Amino acid sequence: MADNKVHPTATEMDYPAHHRNYAGFITLLKYGIIASAIVTAIVIYTISN
Repeated sequence: MADNKVHPTATEMDYPAHHRNYAGFITLLKYGIIASAIVTAIVIYTISN
């Protein structure tokens, strides 16, 4: 990933400019954990009363 050159044996599915970007995944994970914590707190509060 140091350069964007296509490997000589690359197939048509290999894109030279492709790089992994996990920003969307991290954002989804962060908000998913927050939402899960809120729902869990509501459920535990409801069960305990």
